[in-house]
Amino acid sequence: MLTLSIRDRDRLAVLREVEDGLISPASGARKLGLSRRQFRRMRRKSERDGDRAIVHHLRGRPSNHRLSDSLKSRVIERAREPVFHDFGPTLLAEHLSRDQAIGPIGSSTLRQWMIDAGLWSVSERKLRHRSHRDRRAAYGELVQMDTSIHDWLEGRCSEQPVLIATIDDATSKLHGRFAPSDSGTANRQVIVRYLERFGRMGALYVDGASHFHSHNKKRTMNDEPPASSVIKRALESLGIELIHALSPQAKGRVERLFGTLQDRLIKEMRVERISTLEDANRFLEESFIPFWNERFTVKPLIAEDFHRPLPEGIDLMEAFAETHPRLIRPDFTIRYENVYFQIPKSEAKASMPGTQITVARRLDGRLSFHWRHSTVHLIALLGLPESPPQRPAQPRPPGPKPSQDHPWRTNNMRFALKD
Repeated sequence: MLTLSIRDRDRLAVLREVEDGLISPASGARKLGLSRRQFRRMRRKSERDGDRAIVHHLRGRPSNHRLSDSLKSRVIERAREPVFHDFGPTLLAEHLSRDQAIGPIGSSTLRQWMIDAGLWSVSERKLRHRSHRDRRAAYGELVQMDTSIHDWLEGRCSEQPVLIATIDDATSKLHGRFAPSDSGTANRQVIVRYLERFGRMGALYVDGASHFHSHNKKRTMNDEPPASSVIKRALESLGIELIHALSPQAKGRVERLFGTLQDRLIKEMRVERISTLEDANRFLEESFIPFWNERFTVKPLIAEDFHRPLPEGIDLMEAFAETHPRLIRPDFTIRYENVYFQIPKSEAKASMPGTQITVARRLDGRLSFHWRHSTVHLIALLGLPESPPQRPAQPRPPGPKPSQDHPWRTNNMRFALKD
């Protein structure tokens, strides 16, 4: 027995009004929103088939565009393969559509097939309330940066790399790099690569990691300000604002990015059988990031690019270098990492001994030396200079003991009695 919808009942009522002569066929067609020709066909079909004429003949029957059962079995068999054991319907549909034996398949169709086969379950989402924050208006106005420590290669690599990524707040454009560890050097390298490729962003939004904060606390004796971190000092010199997030929820866009990458990127690298850090970075740079930026980015409110060009003559390797102060000895030498460096006579000045020189370890590994805002070229000395021999400590002869009536004894006794 067919169930009639409200539209079907309305059509039946209008057809009976026309048959009873209460309204004209033209009024009936206008009442149902049909053309006169279509209404005439409906009347002829009603005279032949009765009330069943208003019901589509495919209702309750399989669609003519239904996929075959053999294709469904082949797809479910592929979905049960170990390499796809944790793929979701959307990502699995993308991969299976690349198989010429299967062809294009919709994610909604695959989801229903996986539910029927027990490979996918639908769970009710928990309520997580957040206050809405609008995206920044333009590309390059604000960039969020964070590190994800995760088993990205699923044990296929002896080392466990981390992913340092940035995402543009206005467009969701992705930029990132795998690194051996979440170190200050690795974060600075990612920032430098971003600046070289896109220019200076308006602001960088980061968490409370130590390489973004000061290395020492404020002193209480002389109220000296704390020394800035390398990244903070470099960004200030470039005119880039550094914003610290007070909680993981505050930088939700990059946190959600890692949630997606830990699902998609891991499985994509598994399919490609990537097992080294170099191959992971090559796949990320050449394949995944272009795919992400083409599919998942959004159009900004303002079409203008807010990235600014780098200042002329800026050396980013030098700007993001680690700096260490060293004392210049009377022989115009300094010691850094157990190596002695000599200031040559051509660059030596009489006021140098006893002052500090700054040793900068650049991102490319080279060393540079700066004294009072000028660059000095030092020469590394082979070996360590011999230290002068130290005399052995001589035991001190015992001194005379004070007598019993010595003032030192009497005064101490008097103070002790008063206490």
